[in-house]
Amino acid sequence: MKALITYLLVGAFTCWCGISNAQDLENLQTKDPIKVSGGLNVRTIFYNANGIENRRRPFSYIVSGGPTISLYEIQIPISFVFSEQERSFRQPFNQIGMSPTYKWITVHAGYRNITFSPYTMAGHAILGAGVELNPGRFRFGFLHGRLNRATAVDTTSGSLEPFSFTRRGYALKAGFGDESRYLDFTMVKAKDDSTSASGELPFHRPVTPAENLALGLGSRVTFLKKFYWEGEGAISIYTQNINSSIWLDSAEILPRRYQNTLNSIMTVNGSTEFYSAFHTSLGYRGKGYSLRLQYRRVDPRYQSMGAYFFNNDVENITITPTATLLKNKIRFDGSLGFQRDNLQNQKQATANRVIGAANISADLNEKLGMDINFTNFTNSQRSRTILLADSFLIAQTTRNLSLTPRYIHTTPTANHVVIFSFNRMELMDQNARTSENNNIESNHIFLNYQLSLNEKNTSFNFNLNSTKINLANGLNSNEGVTVGIQKRLMDKKLMLGWNSSFLRSVQLDRHFTILNNGIRGDLQAHKMHRVNFLFNHIGNIPQKSELETSQKGFTELRGEIGYNFIF
Repeated sequence: MKALITYLLVGAFTCWCGISNAQDLENLQTKDPIKVSGGLNVRTIFYNANGIENRRRPFSYIVSGGPTISLYEIQIPISFVFSEQERSFRQPFNQIGMSPTYKWITVHAGYRNITFSPYTMAGHAILGAGVELNPGRFRFGFLHGRLNRATAVDTTSGSLEPFSFTRRGYALKAGFGDESRYLDFTMVKAKDDSTSASGELPFHRPVTPAENLALGLGSRVTFLKKFYWEGEGAISIYTQNINSSIWLDSAEILPRRYQNTLNSIMTVNGSTEFYSAFHTSLGYRGKGYSLRLQYRRVDPRYQSMGAYFFNNDVENITITPTATLLKNKIRFDGSLGFQRDNLQNQKQATANRVIGAANISADLNEKLGMDINFTNFTNSQRSRTILLADSFLIAQTTRNLSLTPRYIHTTPTANHVVIFSFNRMELMDQNARTSENNNIESNHIFLNYQLSLNEKNTSFNFNLNSTKINLANGLNSNEGVTVGIQKRLMDKKLMLGWNSSFLRSVQLDRHFTILNNGIRGDLQAHKMHRVNFLFNHIGNIPQKSELETSQKGFTELRGEIGYNFIF
């Protein structure tokens, strides 16, 4: 703990020294020099199972916190997480970081997740330092550090861990404007250190050091008061293997004069690939309604070292209307569009989808309301490069409808809340060769009632639920009831609760009874100290029959004790 406190204080002092020259010296005497606020949370989790293998560790702990140090007007938020998982995972679970802010200056240090653009620097964790400046309409951001830490296969245990090299890089953002009109430029440049990891991967899975340069541009313009246009796009140059000896054939991919310039910035060879991604939209906002038309395209295999994942090889165009009626008592929003993949004709078939959704929320009176949601997605596949058997072609429609009426009645002594929900999902296979095996139909119904007795600080809840899923090979269903009570004592400082549920489950003609009982508590012992606990017991009991003698039941016990220190 002393080491942790020392680390936090040194980090805070370092950040303060870096930006203290920007303080307003005229007002220093009128402000409190140092303030510390935030919280510390400690959780211990116990687990035990009988009849099955343990599905988690028997004991685990998590220590987390989010203190904020205020040095005059400078805010230094700090966050950290410690757990026993660091002992078995190579990637950093234990993370400490801070982002102190002084007026229009923000300094980042430690582990941070920053987003500059959805196609370049998009929330990837980075261990390093950076700064963001937002003086008026100008904005500037810069980050530098490590994006990945080297990992390797554990040759002693044979376990497969994610294999990667140490990856370092930087991200840049520069722009001008406000929310209605702006122009932003972003860039990510990162490279793997090929000497940071060694070892052979099993099953002959080669992993090579890579390098990436991603350039992005985003803009928005408002015109004629109610119209707006916005767009965001990026180009990513990704070298899959910086050690490749194959030369890039630039005749068709990149002219020689541009390749020479690019070679001075990053490694370019025969493994270098070029990707692009962008979206653009035109919209109109009126009083009580709006309409937007959007086009989006992401190249196959588009990637950036500043992001974890992209839904690539996709092109879609959508129209999105919204409206509010009858003094905001009825609200509607929806979308309708078309989507396709196989943008470069590299797949054996092209999938086309019709995507549509609609949501209606209505307040019929002060007590009664209704929410309606409907989605419809049609997916079809057309052969491109070779002829495919009919059984491999996809032609499916997925339809979902949900109805949720609600009733809320409030009196000085009691509150009544009743919510009913019906959800139906259908997956219909339009391919005559496979429709009998792939059709899926599910229905989910639940009714929930909650009664709160204000003067007695007591609340009750009652729930009925039913789920049925019809598959080609049988029926899966769950039906059950849940009851619970919650009571506040000691001037609402202590909360005690109990919940119990009884569930009958059918899984492909196998019948089970599931009992779930849990108690929980929360004690606000002091304005700075809070203690909570949770104990839960689950019993899965099979219904024996002549054909099900091999079924075995099991039980699971889970407990959690937590402590919160608020300062």
